Amino acid sequence: MDLLSALHSFVRVAATGSFSAVSRETGASQPTISRHIALLEAHYGTTLFARTTRSLMMTEDGRSLLPHAYEVLEILETAETALGRRRASVSGLVRLGVTTAFGLYMTGRLGELLDKHPDLAVELIMRDGFGDLVEEGLDLAVRVGEIAEGSLIARRLGTVKRIAVASGDYLARRGAPPHPRDLLNHPCIAYTYGGTRHDWHFEGNGEESVVAASGPFRANSSEAVLQATLAGLGIGLLPSFQVREDIAAGRLIRLFPEWTVPELPFYAVHTGPRTLPLRTRTVLDFLIDISDVLR
Repeated sequence: MDLLSALHSFVRVAATGSFSAVSRETGASQPTISRHIALLEAHYGTTLFARTTRSLMMTEDGRSLLPHAYEVLEILETAETALGRRRASVSGLVRLGVTTAFGLYMTGRLGELLDKHPDLAVELIMRDGFGDLVEEGLDLAVRVGEIAEGSLIARRLGTVKRIAVASGDYLARRGAPPHPRDLLNHPCIAYTYGGTRHDWHFEGNGEESVVAASGPFRANSSEAVLQATLAGLGIGLLPSFQVREDIAAGRLIRLFPEWTVPELPFYAVHTGPRTLPLRTRTVLDFLIDISDVLR
């Protein structure tokens, strides 16, 4: 079992790049994590990490061992499941990082999950910006856009469809722009996360139209953009699932229905191992189930 514990520490250090992060994550002391790595290095007769006072980098031998370590841990997890050693009930806390819009939607459906698993607890950390999963102590997170961090294990949930909308009051005052290029004559409520330029791309009728969104109000929260659009401050470009009810109720009106906006990939991510604790796997399965709202 010492070798298995060492393999688990190894894959976590590989994922986080830090002995201290694994110590905080597991509750084991940092010297214990160091001893686990030293045990593996002695067992295989090689160096797995190159250490300096400022950095920790995996060696070529470490990179060669990593997929085998994952495979061993997955086999062990499968065996425990087959032999019935895993507890029958799902229990414990799962900390989940979510975007504001998806978090509000998910909150309305959490009862389905918690009623089924009364010993499970879920804490939502809601914000549109991406943070570090290890530093924030997150078990899972959802991400919009392509995943740049190679250390993350990602499960694609679907794609986020975005549409241009405005309130009836705004359109009564300013009129509806007939073409996306006419947005230049309207205040656009820019969602400011992820760069200094806020170009809106539209495709339709065999052409492409790119508009630099600008106006007197902008926000780094999609919920703030939604509320400003409902208040008639301008035109917003928002996820279709976020505005579906407002469109159905007549509070918002979709613009340019014959045009499409490039969709963004939507992922659930974690830092590993590939075989998750039962409580975390249960929440991930729930995310997969409710992501039908994206379709």
